[in-house]
Amino acid sequence: MKPITFLETPDASPAASLARDSVALRFDPSRRVTLRFQLVVHDEDEMEALRYARRTMIREERGRGLEWDEPSMEDPALLGTEIRWFALASQVAWCRQKVAELVERSNRALAEIRARRPESERYPG
Repeated sequence: MKPITFLETPDASPAASLARDSVALRFDPSRRVTLRFQLVVHDEDEMEALRYARRTMIREERGRGLEWDEPSMEDPALLGTEIRWFALASQVAWCRQKVAELVERSNRALAEIRARRPESERYPG
């Protein structure tokens, strides 16, 4: 089982409930939506691994450039254990994919952080 996980949470704003109740006649890719992801982190090492992975992804995006309509990892707000991403409707699938990649990279970074820690600090007693 991986230490850092995430779960997409529904937007609880009044506007979101109105949008759910209405019938969409056409898909508008220029419409903005708020995506919310709840992160399950247990300690400061996990938060540091998450921040490290995000910085790495941002550096990579800047190095290679973004594809057309690709959202940047700079866009979402990291608020405690929640990621909020205000994105275009056409970018939703890409945002979900990037959050999944962020969590995967965070878990790898966490394993490295814990492996480099002196053994005396790994098992306090």
